[in-house]
Amino acid sequence: MTVSGYRFEIDATAGPARERVLDGSLLLVRVRLHNGPDVADADTGEPVVREDVYTDLRPDEARDLAFTLLSCAEQAERITHDADGWARR
Repeated sequence: MTVSGYRFEIDATAGPARERVLDGSLLLVRVRLHNGPDVADADTGEPVVREDVYTDLRPDEARDLAFTLLSCAEQAERITHDADGWARR
């Protein structure tokens, strides 16, 4: 299975995976990267079919990823907004 290439959608859920810890078990956060049904190749127009990619993260790792994604999203919006404003001048 090849996991390289772009996926255009992401979901996250609590579980179902668990990690054993000294005092019991820790529910992990499952992250799924996937393509929706309407994703098409920009050059050919053909549907982009790739297997879903999964990873399980500890809650602290998932939280760190969430904050990093939020920071990157805000930066991308700011850069896009600044570029749009510059283009209108």
